[in-house]
Amino acid sequence: MKPGKWMRHLTVVAIVASAATASAIAVAVVIEPKSAIEAETARVKAESDRIIYLLTMREFDKALELATKLIGTDPKDPNGYNLRGAAYAGKKDLPNARKDFEEAIKLQPNYAQALFNLAQLDIQQKDLASARNRYEAILAKDPKNVEGMVGLADIETANGRTQEALGWLQKAKAADPESITARLALGSHYLRQRDAAKAMAELSDAQRSHPDDARLLDLLGQAQSLNHQPVLALATYRRLVSTYPESAAAHYRLAIAQLDNQDPSAAAESLRTAVQLKPDYVEAVDRLVDLELAQGRSDKAFRLARDLQKAMPKSPAGLTLEGDILLRQKRYADASKVYQRAFTLGPSGMLVVKLHAAESRVGSREKADARLTQWLRDHPDDVGARQYWAMQNVKAGNHKLAIEQYQQVLQKAPDNALVLSDLALLYQREKDPRALSTAERAYKLVPDASETADALGWILVERGDTAKGLELLQKAAAAAPRDAQVRYHLAVALAKSGDKRTARKELESLLAGERAFPEREAAERMLKQL
Repeated sequence: MKPGKWMRHLTVVAIVASAATASAIAVAVVIEPKSAIEAETARVKAESDRIIYLLTMREFDKALELATKLIGTDPKDPNGYNLRGAAYAGKKDLPNARKDFEEAIKLQPNYAQALFNLAQLDIQQKDLASARNRYEAILAKDPKNVEGMVGLADIETANGRTQEALGWLQKAKAADPESITARLALGSHYLRQRDAAKAMAELSDAQRSHPDDARLLDLLGQAQSLNHQPVLALATYRRLVSTYPESAAAHYRLAIAQLDNQDPSAAAESLRTAVQLKPDYVEAVDRLVDLELAQGRSDKAFRLARDLQKAMPKSPAGLTLEGDILLRQKRYADASKVYQRAFTLGPSGMLVVKLHAAESRVGSREKADARLTQWLRDHPDDVGARQYWAMQNVKAGNHKLAIEQYQQVLQKAPDNALVLSDLALLYQREKDPRALSTAERAYKLVPDASETADALGWILVERGDTAKGLELLQKAAAAAPRDAQVRYHLAVALAKSGDKRTARKELESLLAGERAFPEREAAERMLKQL
């Protein structure tokens, strides 16, 4: 039974399939059945809705099983193949995902959802030209197609063109203000840019017409957390768990909110529930290990890591977590050995970084540096590893090399505001005249991030514009009250403005305890002078 025989229109649900590109897999939701086949339509709709729910909650194995059964019921219905393709995509099985999406198009050549999904796979596999052609083909047939516009925004995001991506998302919203796809994509965009206020406004408005949408609740909770409203985020995630009690992801999100609200015991229970529902839930196990180690229960932490290894024997995740525990115990040689085993199972930039951290502490810095630099030569697009290498060079005082690395990162992601902020501070240290313009560009891109306000504020203070710099640093400190660098910069600005009393209080609070930070010695000297 083809969709055209029994549905009037489709709505689209976005399932995140790639964090790097924020790409989405579209799945069709059947609504408004014709009375002649009402019973059959109701059955298919119920099955489809169940699969969509599982996809939304990232329960990909269960979704795959049900989608396969749906295909068996009607092998000529492209909807089943589209849903199964989404499940495969969630499991990172891209060849089978592509096969199912192509089968859906074979059954119905103008099936927009499957065309959209194939374009998403093209993005994940870095074939941006092919993806663009697919989206443009969709828009050629339907100039107001929201999914096509969101897809083109994904391509611009993948190319690091943030403003162009935003333009397409705004066009999508204008084309259909009620589209949940457009609203979710806009909310996700603002979250990636750390613009919590705009994300909250967009998602809160969308929630009025979609009060129980799992993706919307999840993103709204993230925006509330980023906007330093943990109580609101906790309420949002409690609602998510109440609405979707079988979702491991919902319990995980609730645990994060509980941690933000200083309730680690409740968070531990939520995490245990998440792991019980999904034993291979790496992020949940990782957080639970943190809580066990905080309570001094390293035996339980190791048990969790090894249980994960049993649940995922072909994945490096469990070994990586065991290495992380050893690293925190300062058993650097043991950690290095475990990371090596993990790297054998699945080489990655993240593991190269972790190996570097372990080996550097056992006197193998030269070997660690050589491995990391070789990795970057072989994987020039690995932005995360390159940023780490830049930060290591900052710590070592190799500012010129760090600047080179950050500049290479910006070639791949020119609108990365956080990298721009770090680079601006390095320029300032090196008395490079590009410091101010770089910091201003970062701040313009993301004005509500503490990092961008701190960089611009500090550079202005150092250049003599104390009043404007102080205002920005106060904004940065309000957004990141625990950031030692920001608090130090604020104290300097206060002292320069003549408010030495408040500067002293700021320094005393900053230096209380034994917390280490790069500016600690400078802060101690300054406190003695005030």
